[in-house]
Amino acid sequence: MGFESMAVRGVNNHFGPRKTNAKFGGDLTGDGLIKKAVWQFMYNDLPDASTSKMEQVIPANAKVISAYLEIITAFTSTSTTTDLTVGLQDSAGSAIDDDGLLTAANASQTTIAVAGALIVGTGALVGATIGTTAGELAVIASAADLLTGEARVIVEYMLPAP
Repeated sequence: MGFESMAVRGVNNHFGPRKTNAKFGGDLTGDGLIKKAVWQFMYNDLPDASTSKMEQVIPANAKVISAYLEIITAFTSTSTTTDLTVGLQDSAGSAIDDDGLLTAANASQTTIAVAGALIVGTGALVGATIGTTAGELAVIASAADLLTGEARVIVEYMLPAP
């Protein structure tokens, strides 16, 4: 694997195999105005906003149609009260709405402890616009005691009117 830096244009070319980290997210095929984004992550590497410009972004003024949390491997923790919240932040890490996609009630320790579960999000951003700032996914655990777990977040959204 190698990179070639082209200082004249300020770009880097990549050659050879490249590993990707699904926690940064990506687009699924959509149909015009309706798009789907997906992020897959482990208990010890939760998605959060970053200035690296690698993260999947939901555009400013997009309307969230639905949000799901699919539990691939059950989440366990040292306590019985560790919940997850799923929301959006701007690239600087400031909250747009930290539980705007899935609330702690949606992703409670009881629901995230079931492998194969598909949890429907009912956060305040579902059915609403995300506002005038582009959003990056943020998954936040209520305690830093997760021991196992893998999940995928799927967000369906409509692009803003031109």
